[in-house]
Order: sequence, then structure tokens, then C-alpha cells
Amino acid sequence: MNSKDTNISASQMWLNGLPSQEIAITDRGLLYGDAFFTTIKVTGGRVEHWALHSERLMFSAERLGFPSLDLTLIEAELQAFIKEQSKLSQSADGVVRLTISRGSGVRGYKAPVSPEVQRILSWSPTQTAETFDEGVRLSICSTPPVIHPALAGVKHCNRLAEVLAADEVSHDCFDGIMSINNKVICSTESNIYFYLNDQWQTPKLDQAGVNGTVRRWLLNNQAEFVEAEITHKDLASARYCLVSNAIVGIIPVVAIGSTKFELYPDWQELAQSYRQAAFVK
Repeated sequence: MNSKDTNISASQMWLNGLPSQEIAITDRGLLYGDAFFTTIKVTGGRVEHWALHSERLMFSAERLGFPSLDLTLIEAELQAFIKEQSKLSQSADGVVRLTISRGSGVRGYKAPVSPEVQRILSWSPTQTAETFDEGVRLSICSTPPVIHPALAGVKHCNRLAEVLAADEVSHDCFDGIMSINNKVICSTESNIYFYLNDQWQTPKLDQAGVNGTVRRWLLNNQAEFVEAEITHKDLASARYCLVSNAIVGIIPVVAIGSTKFELYPDWQELAQSYRQAAFVK
């Protein structure tokens, strides 16, 4: 049930507003991971939750010391890209990865004073829709996320910990949880929530992890969702569990390793509320 590889052809990529299959071998995103990205679900040719994605882009640029982003330009390129890809693929549904790199510079880690920021767009077709009516299972990964408070919350391009952890996810599991000193932080490609003490709790992300778009929507719009420290020991006390990301939305978890959870009876109503807010300005 975990995600499968999707090959991306040259026609499905743009660089700085133009079709391209090349990027400079001196690009700092390639050399040092000096870049960040967001993964966007497109439905009917429309970007879902653009406000959340644009907020993430601005936050990441500021945190990493990038120049201010031209969101008007980025949104215009994104819309033109989606229009073209919808024609090429004969489908207005898909997934766009938008990557912002600091571009090329002189050799060494120090960032250039006036970087030529690169905007990279790639398109993937929507996978065959899965149904999650019976919930999903998660593995427990031994690989921890990288601890770095200055990078916590940012979806930067240094994702080697997640690459290693993904290899630990069992073929029958949707994802795998990552922890630091037995404190749950996240899953390899999703945020996680536990129903504890009559409220929904999601791990604090002040040391590591990605502050996902769905996570931010839940914390901002659902009063019963709060941040907390959650240990592996707490899992046994949780009645329900959910995971989320921008592509699948919100789905129920029925097991993490050998720990079982009840299927949250109202998960579809919650997931529908998130979907209905997809195009709200």
C-alpha cells in the first residue's frame, strides 16, 4: 500500500516557466540539498489548498534565507503548467511537485549573495484511487528523523533520513512512523494524530519533521486538534489514529506494528471537510 515509483518524462517538467529536462550540475539543490519543495494535488485542473502551499513556500524561503519569492509569478507558471499537462495527459487530475532551488554558485557551502533562484515543476498522473474504508497499517521505522531545530517544519530537499526509513516500511503498510528517543515525530511521508485524553494530539515539530499542509489546516480549523509530546508508550492508550498528507488527505490508521486502534467512525466527515475547503480563497 505504500507509494509506488512514478517515472516522469521530459515533457512533464518545466524549469523557470519553460519545458526542460536539464538542470545545471552546479545547482546547489543538487549539490547540497539547498532547496525546498511542496507537493500539490490538482483536481479538475485546479490547485487544492493553494493558500496553504504558498504559505509553506514563503515560510521555507524565509527560514532558509532565500530571496523573497514572487508568488504571483509562481502561481501564473503553475496554472500554465497544469493547463499544458492536462492537455498532454488528457486528464485534469494529477500531482505537481514545485521545487525552489537557490541555483548555482561558487564552490563551497556559503550561499551566493544574489542567487538566481530556480523554479522546477514536475507532473505525475494521479494514481488509481485507493479506498481507505478499512483503515491502513503503519510500520515502525528504526531510522530517526534528522534533529535540527532551524530546519524543523521545513520541507527542504535534505530527505536522506526519509529515504532510509522508507526502505523499512513493510509492503502491506501505507507508511512508517519515525521517532526520536521513543517520541513519535511523523511518518516518512505524512503527519500523524492520536486520539488521547479526549482530544486529537499531533507530535510537536520543534526539533524535526515537516509541518504539512493538512496538519496546519487541522490545527487552524479544528479546535480538538492540538500539539503534544507523544511517546511510544502513549500509543497503547490511544483509541484512534489518523495520518494525513496533501495527496491522500486524511485517512484512518488501524495498526502501528502490533498496536491496534479502533477505526475512527467520523474520519470520512473530517476528510470531507478538508476536501470542501480545497478551493476556498
